[in-house]
Amino acid sequence: MHRTTRHVAVVLITILILSAFALPVFAQGDDSGATIQAQPCDAPGDLTMWVWDENWAAIIGDSIDQWIADYCPGASVDLQVQPWGQYWDLLKTSASGGDMPDVFNMSQDRFFFYADNDAVLDLQPYWDKYGVDTTTWGTGLIDPYRWGESQDLYAGPVNWDTIAIMYNKDMFDAAGVEYPTADWTWDDFAASAEALADPEADQYGALVYMEYQAGYPNWIAATGTTPVVNADRTECTLDDEGSLEALNFLRGLLDDGAMPTVSTVGGSSADDAFAFFAAGKVAMITAGSWKLPDAIDQLTFNWDVVQLPKNPTTERSRSILHAVGYVASARTENPDLAANLILYLVSDEGAKFFAEGSGVSPANPNPDLQQIWIDSFGDADVNIQAYIDAMQDSQGVTVFDEIWDAMNSELVVQIFDLGVPVEDAVADTCAFIDTQLQAQ
Repeated sequence: MHRTTRHVAVVLITILILSAFALPVFAQGDDSGATIQAQPCDAPGDLTMWVWDENWAAIIGDSIDQWIADYCPGASVDLQVQPWGQYWDLLKTSASGGDMPDVFNMSQDRFFFYADNDAVLDLQPYWDKYGVDTTTWGTGLIDPYRWGESQDLYAGPVNWDTIAIMYNKDMFDAAGVEYPTADWTWDDFAASAEALADPEADQYGALVYMEYQAGYPNWIAATGTTPVVNADRTECTLDDEGSLEALNFLRGLLDDGAMPTVSTVGGSSADDAFAFFAAGKVAMITAGSWKLPDAIDQLTFNWDVVQLPKNPTTERSRSILHAVGYVASARTENPDLAANLILYLVSDEGAKFFAEGSGVSPANPNPDLQQIWIDSFGDADVNIQAYIDAMQDSQGVTVFDEIWDAMNSELVVQIFDLGVPVEDAVADTCAFIDTQLQAQ
């Protein structure tokens, strides 16, 4: 791909990115009506930028061209694709003393390392300079990118994924159970799950405990507890009161026959849960917004989407959210220019390229941009808005690679397959997580 204002180095084919998210809208106070307003750079210069997805590189490249034309004539950006399989190794090596790119994509679960090693630029002074109210993005999108005593925001969010309940309307109709609403509670959910279960027919009411983002942590977050580990990565939170409340609630549904075991499902991943749902064996699952294309293409029954139920005590419904972010190197020779580019990329103007071209929702919460994402699904008669509404009170990702398998397989299998008491399974998992936290 040839461009006159930048160079794109495509290293290999990359995997598609995760996911993530939208929120309440707070105008910035300018006359344009934009949610986040792009602004001219102070002076042009040269930047390098890394991303890990080839498709995203093309879209981001187009937005960079427009930034140069409208806000920073004379600037140059060398945009490079480093495939996912080597992206983090290259970046970690660069952070340890090599030449880091000026701007690069970041994942919430990886941010801690770079912040803790003073490798990323504090963008808060620039958000303040540009008059950006960072609460515009909401908790789940940006809390994992806050750092330091002042909790400054070090990233501009790119996209979002949230979690909601997908449910089989035909199964609800057959059982004479009313469809769920956004106001339902855990008690309502449990009552529906039990009413929809038919053990003799090998039919279950719910399947909502699976892996980290799509499973049990959403229920923990609704209690007000940060799932699995705290934001500072100093302690395991699975043995907190809120975590135990959520895990015991889910285990109770399993013990009552409303949910299947891991062995019955055939696996403990979110994809396993979706396949079980698609086969008509369960009425409700927790599913990420990234599963919408598969659901629209593959499901042969009537179905819909609703927000997660509210914890009866906190009255909160909280989705686990993941957002990729734009960050800048703390060692960049052009911090002002790097920050101005990031501002443009997350602005209404810059995010429109992403909304129109990427197939996933842009983090910029402007409702017009979110509508572009909804419209990308055509005339699907599904409450896609539920995924956007889930952004209003969400929990960002605080976990990290070294504990991923212990969370996603061992804890889930112990509680929801092997019959290990919740407290015992949590004690085993926390003991392992604590060793990894000490090694950080």
